[in-house]
Amino acid sequence: MTEIDGQRLTELLAEAEEWLASLAGEAGLSRNTVSAYRRDLVRAAGLLAAAGCDSWLEVGSSEVAEVLAGVREAGAAPATQARLLAALRGLFRFLKAEGRLEGRDPTRSGGKLHLWRRLPGVLGVDQALRLLNAPPEEGWCGMRDRALLALLYGGGLRVSEACGLRLADLSLRLGGKDGPGLLRVLGKGGKERLVPFGGRARDRLEHWIQLGRPGRPGRSPLVLLSKNGKALDRHRAWRIVRRWAVVAGLPATVHPHILRHSCATHLLAGGGDLRSVQEFLGHADLRTTERYTHVDVDELQSAHRLHHPRG
Repeated sequence: MTEIDGQRLTELLAEAEEWLASLAGEAGLSRNTVSAYRRDLVRAAGLLAAAGCDSWLEVGSSEVAEVLAGVREAGAAPATQARLLAALRGLFRFLKAEGRLEGRDPTRSGGKLHLWRRLPGVLGVDQALRLLNAPPEEGWCGMRDRALLALLYGGGLRVSEACGLRLADLSLRLGGKDGPGLLRVLGKGGKERLVPFGGRARDRLEHWIQLGRPGRPGRSPLVLLSKNGKALDRHRAWRIVRRWAVVAGLPATVHPHILRHSCATHLLAGGGDLRSVQEFLGHADLRTTERYTHVDVDELQSAHRLHHPRG
């Protein structure tokens, strides 16, 4: 492996930090997204410094291709490769807008990564219900975990959205006992959306709030709390989901986002239209939601043959 020149690496990272600072201040991206881009650019800068580049302005399309090939050979997932390419494209657009980059953007010939050839993992309805029923109904920890799983699957929330949900964001029975429930969710990029939340999922959340949560110390405004009354962090939430997945007889690889994937897929399978599901999940791009339409291709073909005038 080629030795990395420390001075080259420092200069590359300093240029990248200018773009990252502008992202944090202007683009409204979440801290997690900016941190992920920073990790990607540190990785790319290391490869470029080892190849002898002193500045991003020296990078051409061949160097971009080498960086992408390097992370692919290192075993990076398709999503990680695509995010790295997005980070590089954002950085070079910034340099172009600043008037520092002359000529062609080297990332424009980087090609398109086909992210979704590997379909998103989903649980079957029975599997999802087994997971939701795995934690005990009694005890503060069981009630909290049942509420967390209900938010991830019943509300389709990202794990960071569930952990960041505040009591003030809940309107669980609008207009009375039988009224609809709503969650005010702060999603990616600080975008706010209203998520309908009722039925058994709402019952589990109310059970936690009324019986489990009051026993936690402190005065946190957040809905989901740890034993000491502090915010439930996303890493702990991942471990909770994996723990109950094993108890439910599911693979230990089950993670919170699989519950969100499953929620989307089951909504579409139940007749939800694509645009409504897009709004429900907070997807900025409809193409992201379209990933979930793969699951019921056979059912779609059967419906086409039965109901379409030219089926």
